[in-house]
Amino acid sequence: MIRISRALIAGSIVSVLVAIIAFASGWAAARLAGTTFVDSFLASLGTTSVRQDTPAQVRDQFAVFWQVWHLVEGEFYQTEPIDQQEMVYGAIRGMLSSLDDEYTTFQEPVLAAQSRESMQGKFEGIGAYLGIKEGEIIIDRPFKGSPAEQAGLQPGDVIVAVDGLLLSPEIAAMSDGEATSFAASKIRGPKGSLVTLTLRRAPDPEPFDVAITRDEVPIITVNAEMLDNGVAYIQITEFKATTTAMLDDTLRELIPQQPTSIILDLRNNPGGYLRTAQEVLGRFYNGVALYEEENGGVIKELRTIPGSSDTRLYDPPMVVLINGSSASAAEIVAGALRDERPNTTLLGERSFGKGSVQNIHQLRDGSSARITIAHWLTPDRSRINRIGITPEYEVLASDDPAYMVPCVAGRRPNEGAPACHDAQLAWGLQLLAGITPPPPAEQTTLLPQPGPRAIFS
Repeated sequence: MIRISRALIAGSIVSVLVAIIAFASGWAAARLAGTTFVDSFLASLGTTSVRQDTPAQVRDQFAVFWQVWHLVEGEFYQTEPIDQQEMVYGAIRGMLSSLDDEYTTFQEPVLAAQSRESMQGKFEGIGAYLGIKEGEIIIDRPFKGSPAEQAGLQPGDVIVAVDGLLLSPEIAAMSDGEATSFAASKIRGPKGSLVTLTLRRAPDPEPFDVAITRDEVPIITVNAEMLDNGVAYIQITEFKATTTAMLDDTLRELIPQQPTSIILDLRNNPGGYLRTAQEVLGRFYNGVALYEEENGGVIKELRTIPGSSDTRLYDPPMVVLINGSSASAAEIVAGALRDERPNTTLLGERSFGKGSVQNIHQLRDGSSARITIAHWLTPDRSRINRIGITPEYEVLASDDPAYMVPCVAGRRPNEGAPACHDAQLAWGLQLLAGITPPPPAEQTTLLPQPGPRAIFS
């Protein structure tokens, strides 16, 4: 039998209390001087499992990361709790920026979701391009067949309020891009839901309300029409998931009209999906689309992806319009048509020069990482990254009245002008008629540099 006396127990308790008090006093004094091992220990508890997940081969390199993390957790002065998620996102952004590649990037969940929705070629809202004029949000133009068009919205309508929220005070301190994005975020919403816009329409100064039921709205990336002399004008604004189907529908309408030549307008096209570019090229010729140069110098050939026989325009002469905002997939298409398609000519200004390919990875929390996986070359193996594509005929943009053209792709004449004017389109049409453009030095009236891309709602 084991027996413990009460006196021994009492003495032990006193000793333990004295030790605790002494330890606490020492810790408090050390805390005043800086972080103690206790702070570091407590801060490390929440990251132990994560650190154990770090691959063994980089554990030593990550040791300093966790050392700094624990220092921040233990001693950073703060009046509010530290946002650990933002610390993680900041670390990711810093990691990717260290690679010195502007196209290897990270997007947080909200922005990543918007990007995914946009690239799918459709969204849920009212279907109208927004603009800003004299500090107010306006309807630039409604999409064809959209809820906005059906509700009678007109270009130039001023959006005074959205569901009672006055926009002017909200956007007063914002840039134009921020203001239109803010307005679009308030106007968009789930299919079937209702949004009420308070509008003002000149010349009536009195505002009025319009209730619109939101719907799924396709983003129109292909515009086309037949012009005089059998010219098929085709504009592609981006290479989204739905672009190929739109182009096929367009070609099925154009081909029975027996076009004798083509204007393909890729100006201000920022690019999009590589596969969509291959499919678009497959409507105009069959062959090599581009080469990819991957890690280790491996060169991979990628070919066009043909469409059905009723969507092919292989033979007519073609002029491709490009400018400094034609980038990425738009440059793939322009370069491939120049190199591989007979009787095809590039006209306009040197393109942007994005010659790299990215994979987009959706991460576990809905954020995304874009990683550059290759650089690409045109079919004749020209490199264009940070160089661009120089067209055979350089024609500067101009809206001089001498360059009168049809108002294509929903374009409207400048205020006070009786018609549309566009030097590049005008010389493209002249080139198809056999008239060679003059050198660019003779083009003196320049358009202003393009502003932010239109925001849709």
